[in-house]
Amino acid sequence: MNSTWNKKWKTLLLWMSSYLSIVAYALVGGYVIVKNEDEDLKKTAKIALVITMIFSGLSALLSLYSQIASFSNNYYSSAAYDFYSVCSSLVSIAKIVVYAVFVIMELVKKEDASTGEKNSDNV
Repeated sequence: MNSTWNKKWKTLLLWMSSYLSIVAYALVGGYVIVKNEDEDLKKTAKIALVITMIFSGLSALLSLYSQIASFSNNYYSSAAYDFYSVCSSLVSIAKIVVYAVFVIMELVKKEDASTGEKNSDNV
């Protein structure tokens, strides 16, 4: 039973570090992938890495758009800035929702007491 709580806390730490910063994820996720023997936790770390890379890519694209738009003569037209602002807000909201959903999914999973495997149906 103690290992279940340890695993859930490790998973929570993994997802929170992934949400907060790439550097924090590199430390926590790298340690989990290299040193941990639990395959399920390694799989979670790899999923968190993919999601972190997706949101980092979206952030980079928005930053690139902003920098290219700043080269224009009038710095930003109203429509271009509105587009950037709306897209930036949508990406931020999506990031919060996606990470919250994955944290809740990991915390709600039940483990089968006899085999130690996770049960996908919560009935």
